[in-house]
Amino acid sequence: MPKKKVTEAVEETAQETIPVEKAPAQMPRRQGSEDLLELNDLERGVTREDSEEAKWGYLAGAVRRQQILTGIVSAGMTYTENGMPIVPIDFEGLCVKIPVREMTLIEWPEDEPIPRSVRVQIGRMLGATIDFIPAGVDFKERVAIGSRKAAMLQRQKRYYASGRVKPGILMACRVLTVGNNTMMVEACGVDTEIYARNVSWEWFSDIADLHSTGDLVVARVLDVTYNEQRDTYAVNLSIKDASENPDRAALEKIVPNSNYFGVVTGVKDRVFFVRLQAGVNAKTKLYRSIDMPSRLDTVSFRVTRVDEENGIALGFITRIIKRHTRLR
Repeated sequence: MPKKKVTEAVEETAQETIPVEKAPAQMPRRQGSEDLLELNDLERGVTREDSEEAKWGYLAGAVRRQQILTGIVSAGMTYTENGMPIVPIDFEGLCVKIPVREMTLIEWPEDEPIPRSVRVQIGRMLGATIDFIPAGVDFKERVAIGSRKAAMLQRQKRYYASGRVKPGILMACRVLTVGNNTMMVEACGVDTEIYARNVSWEWFSDIADLHSTGDLVVARVLDVTYNEQRDTYAVNLSIKDASENPDRAALEKIVPNSNYFGVVTGVKDRVFFVRLQAGVNAKTKLYRSIDMPSRLDTVSFRVTRVDEENGIALGFITRIIKRHTRLR
């Protein structure tokens, strides 16, 4: 949409006065011994049930206020009539178009194609909840454009530059994409990857077994870094460290150089994951049975040492006690 046309539409809307009913500025904070940093300053001025005119009017007002709104990625990357790549966002039933360059803080030269990493991320964000700031509204064409980048930078100044985000605190994060070994979340304006080892204390074969795009998760901040040249922040998070290891008490009772009864819960890259009957997770690459153990086999596991930091027992499988019935 031509910039001049958008500007004229916004200026035309600026002459109108549209009453907006606001929700409380603060959401109730969770009870507990630790503070949880939440996105609790969002303004809820309209709902999906409101009239079209009220929604478009609210969007126009948000342009003037440079207000952060929240929508859902409703489709993959598409192109406008003039060839501009955009991502459609659903805002209470209205479509807001966000140029691909405004969907991320990643930058690339104007004459170069969209980086593969950006294409992959956007392709996996279908159904994700994101923040954006509307940049222009055309009432006649019923078109709105916005910027997720602007919303991210505003959130970074509000939460990171002010020092509210620091190592040790808990943060509410939105799940943007889910892969096999990593998941990407947005943490108050910062997109960051969380690797499988920092997702959960329990064993799982795929992160998608635990989380999906659009989920809200709580993570602990491990560290925060600042890029002075770009004036942006990065954060390292762990969902696992946001809670205590439920196996800790059982782990303390494990005696090294002893054998334990367990079941193979998974095999990946020749690593065997075992759930011991003693209530502890274990893993190994070693086995001393004639045949290779398989998933769901009952085995004898000899513990050589306990990894308290990661909450697991290490050792080797001494023998297969019982094959799973489906393999007989």
